[in-house]
Amino acid sequence: MKTSFFFNILTVSLSAICHFGVAQTVPTLGAAETFALYTSAGEFANVGTTLVTGDIGNGAGLVTGSSATVTGQTHFGDTEGLAAVGAVSNAYTVLASETSNPCGPVLGATIDGVTILAPGIHCSTGATAISGSLILNGGGDADAIFVIKIGGAFSVDGGANIVLTGGTLPKNVYFLVDGAFNLAADTEFTGTVVNRGAISLGSGATLSGRALSTAGKISLNNNTVSNTEVSLPVTLVSFDVKKGEQSSVTLNWATTAETNSDRFEIQRSQNGKVWMAVGSVMSNGESTKLLTYAFSDATPKSGNNLYRLKMIDKDGTFAFSRIRSINFQSANRTAFYPNPAIDRLSVLSKDLDQIARVQFMDVSGKLILDQKNADSSNAISEFNINSFPAGLYIVKVTFADGSVDRAKVFKK
Repeated sequence: MKTSFFFNILTVSLSAICHFGVAQTVPTLGAAETFALYTSAGEFANVGTTLVTGDIGNGAGLVTGSSATVTGQTHFGDTEGLAAVGAVSNAYTVLASETSNPCGPVLGATIDGVTILAPGIHCSTGATAISGSLILNGGGDADAIFVIKIGGAFSVDGGANIVLTGGTLPKNVYFLVDGAFNLAADTEFTGTVVNRGAISLGSGATLSGRALSTAGKISLNNNTVSNTEVSLPVTLVSFDVKKGEQSSVTLNWATTAETNSDRFEIQRSQNGKVWMAVGSVMSNGESTKLLTYAFSDATPKSGNNLYRLKMIDKDGTFAFSRIRSINFQSANRTAFYPNPAIDRLSVLSKDLDQIARVQFMDVSGKLILDQKNADSSNAISEFNINSFPAGLYIVKVTFADGSVDRAKVFKK
C-alpha cells in the first residue's frame, strides 16, 4: 500500500526563479527499480523503528543495528543485491553525462529563500545545501522531468522544503550527487537520489522516492521511506491524533485512492519498538475520491502514546503510516499508602507493570533505598520501611517510558 504525504504549497515572495528546458535522458534503473534504499558497496545500518515501502539491500551483505520494517524484499549480498550494482552504476553514468544531460543554469552552494525550477537540468559546481524552499514546477505537464546535478555533498537542512507543483510527479525527479547525501532530522524529501557516497537520514526524516549509492554506508534513524514506484492499494493523505472525551484518543485519517484495500489496523506503542493492535476499521476497498475514517481509543496509557496505521490489502500486503504521538501524562501516576506509614508502604498505580525504578531519599537528598525492576511480571508494589528512621522521605518513581513521578511519604 502506498503511503503518500502532502507537501505544503507556499505563498511567498520569490527570491529566485530559474527556468530552463533541455531534453533529458532518464536512466533505466533495471535491477535497481524496486529498491527504496541501496548501496553497491557499503554497510546498511538502522537505529530505532524505520518503515520502508520497497526493497532494501546492498552488494556487500553487511547489516548492523536494529531491523527496519520493510514492505518489500531484502537483498543483502544475494543475487538480486549483486545485480543492482551494475544498474546503479549505469544510472549514475547516464545522469552525470554531459552528452545526455548537459548542465544548464548553475545553482548556488546554498539554496535558501524560495527557488523555483522549471523542468530541465539544473547543476551546482560543488557541495550544496538546501535551507529554504525548492519548488519544482512542472507547468501542468505530468511527464515533466527534473534532473538536479550536485557537484559535491548534498545536505537538506532542517526547515527545508522540496515542493512539487504544476503536476510534477515524484518519479520524474532525479538528484545526482557527487558525494554524500544527508537529510536533517524530521525533514521530508521527494525524488530519486543517485549518489556516490554515504546516505544518512536524520531522526524522523522522510524520503518519498529512492536513495541509491554506488559506494557508501546507509545510516537510518526512525525514518519513513517509500519508493513511489511500488504500487500499493491506499494513498494516505492525512493522519492525525487528538485527545477525545473522557481521556480517550481520537484518530482521523483520509485517503484519495484505494485499490483492493481490506482494512486499517490501528496500532499503539509506548516505546516505538513493541506495538499492539488496539482496533480495526474496514476500508472502502475501491475508491478514487476523498474518503475519511475515524477511530477512538478509549484506553490510552498514561504518558506518551504512539499510534500508526497498518494498511492491509485483500492479499495480505501491507504498509505503515507515519507515527503520530500524544501525551496523557497526568500530574501523578502513582500513590503510596498508608501515608503516614509504620512498617510497610504499598504502591497504587494503574501502570504498575511500567514502573522501572523506585528511589527513596531523605530530606537531605541522601539515597536510602534504590529498587530496580528488570522483570515486568514481578512488578514493584510494596516496600518494607520498618528500618527507616522516622521522618519525611521523597520517593522518585521512574517509568519504562522515562517519565518520572515524585511523592512525599512520612514514616512514623
